[in-house]
Amino acid sequence: MITSEIKVCGKIDLLNACAAALDPEQEFKTDRATYNIKQTKDLIITIEAKDLIAFRAVMNSITSLLGIVSQNFKIKEVDEKNG
Repeated sequence: MITSEIKVCGKIDLLNACAAALDPEQEFKTDRATYNIKQTKDLIITIEAKDLIAFRAVMNSITSLLGIVSQNFKIKEVDEKNG
């Protein structure tokens, strides 16, 4: 079993957006890999996979979603600064 923990730090608005983006994907558990999210002052993502291919697939999915959220969050901040 491969297990990894990802810790995402940042503003609470960003962490809430990341959690909201990742939450629905948690329901698509397979026999080979799953992940869980827990939000404290940081966002903790725990991945469990039976093999490296499944681990990589879940990791790619998570990082893709986090990247999209991050880019949109930055755009939102710029728009808010520019009025």
